[in-house]
Amino acid sequence: MTASFLLSECLEKIFSNFLVENPSSNTRTYTSTKDLYSCTLVSRHWCRISTPFLYAYPFHHFRHLAYPNIYPDNSNVTYISYFKLIRTLLGCIPKTEIEQIILLNTTNKRKLINFFNEEIFTSTDILATFHYITFIRGLIFDKVLFNQYELFHYQKMWLPSYIPIDNTTESQFSKISVPITNHLVKSLCKHCNNLTTLEFLFTIQYNELFNDMFEKLTNEDCNGKSKLSDLKELYYINRNEEFRFSPKDLYSSLSDTVSNLNLLYNKRINSIEDATSLSQFISSQKKLQHVILSERVMRLFSNNIDDYYNIVFNSLSTQKENLQILEFKNLSFTEISEKALNSLCLLKNVRKLKLYKCKGINNHLCHWGENLTKLEVFELVADYFITVSESFLIQLIQSSSNTLIKLIINYGRSSNQVCQLFQPISRYLNSLTHLVLPKIYPSELISIFKSCSQLFYLSVILLSNRLQLENFKNLGKFIPKNLQKIRFEEMDYLMFNSNELKCFLEECVNGGSKLKYLEISGECYVSSKYFDFAEQFGVILIKV
Repeated sequence: MTASFLLSECLEKIFSNFLVENPSSNTRTYTSTKDLYSCTLVSRHWCRISTPFLYAYPFHHFRHLAYPNIYPDNSNVTYISYFKLIRTLLGCIPKTEIEQIILLNTTNKRKLINFFNEEIFTSTDILATFHYITFIRGLIFDKVLFNQYELFHYQKMWLPSYIPIDNTTESQFSKISVPITNHLVKSLCKHCNNLTTLEFLFTIQYNELFNDMFEKLTNEDCNGKSKLSDLKELYYINRNEEFRFSPKDLYSSLSDTVSNLNLLYNKRINSIEDATSLSQFISSQKKLQHVILSERVMRLFSNNIDDYYNIVFNSLSTQKENLQILEFKNLSFTEISEKALNSLCLLKNVRKLKLYKCKGINNHLCHWGENLTKLEVFELVADYFITVSESFLIQLIQSSSNTLIKLIINYGRSSNQVCQLFQPISRYLNSLTHLVLPKIYPSELISIFKSCSQLFYLSVILLSNRLQLENFKNLGKFIPKNLQKIRFEEMDYLMFNSNELKCFLEECVNGGSKLKYLEISGECYVSSKYFDFAEQFGVILIKV
């Protein structure tokens, strides 16, 4: 039996392996469709089976358009691909519905009526090969779809060919583009089935469009099942600078139909009402495993932020059995209440904890650190001007000494500052495989190498002076045998010459090291001698 005649069930199983079922593994990435697209070209049979997988998460391929600061290379080609997707989805809507929208929103109705009458489509005509919208399992609503400048600029890419747009000004164009895109949004909400991810990358305004969207999303099918009953991931990223609108309407609209989330991402809380609504929504979940709470940097010093998040932290204890991943970004713990702290302490099954530029990581959090006994991954990134309690970090290291395998700590340290953190790392974390540290001297790194024998990856900001150079050469004697990649960050000038690098690599080889990659990041110039010595010892030197 040839591959083109495999049973549908077999092909579905194969194609499912091409699909990234958990797009949120990194909320800043988008999935690739290259392999699935190739499958659609094999035969009609393969096309029919693979297309639903190809269109399961169509908007995730363009997430980077919504994050221009993170993905600055938003090329014209990418926008063209995005608007071609919009055109394909509009092809799933009967032509007469689009015609009716245009006729209701234009002043030159007679000319349009004559134009449309020349066409030979009937009221049931759909231009798409498949009803692609019914395949969608992940919806992302972002500003790109509502950006009038982009819609006008790429109008030939997304508008159906039967719509006359010649010599239309931007203001005239918006009179038809807005109702058409709104109708597409409503159609997406009405016809998509079995949604697993739902994402809003803009502030929701409680208006007619909002009402229609959620009425269609929360409607029950003929079997009495809501299309959101299997929703696993919900993202609400509030970007409104003026805080006019509230996320509480979103959570109240979903509270009756969404209770089986695995992941919840909320960015920004503007009021006590918002915090209360989010808190109640968290409490209503049955098996929430991953929570991401985020704020804007400039709001870290607002007096109200602590009060808002005390309310939300209180609700997290309702998920203490299932909650395994916590990510807090730009939050404040300065005025955390005793009740909120106790709620965090009840989360004893947390495996991953990420604190990104949070304020108020002080000694009062040590009690929380005592209860983090199952951590496998801990990440801390702090601005240089924010003080971080080493007591909290040391307590956390001690508590999770039997489980922690990935440790990322990045905060400011001056060259003459004594760091108390390295000794407990050496003493307690013998099973570490992934380690990222702030500024460190070679002598301090040697003590970590002696204890952390399972290290696979290391990234550090290396401190050095002439007295420390001998320690750098000796570093190779103590390098863990399983360590395969070292990255030296922020090296604006080389702290070792090529001969000292040669001694380091020679000691690595003599000790049976498996080191394969050495990265140097910074403004420093790396001459060819460094690369030659690295190649001589079987190590790939990378300058980034």
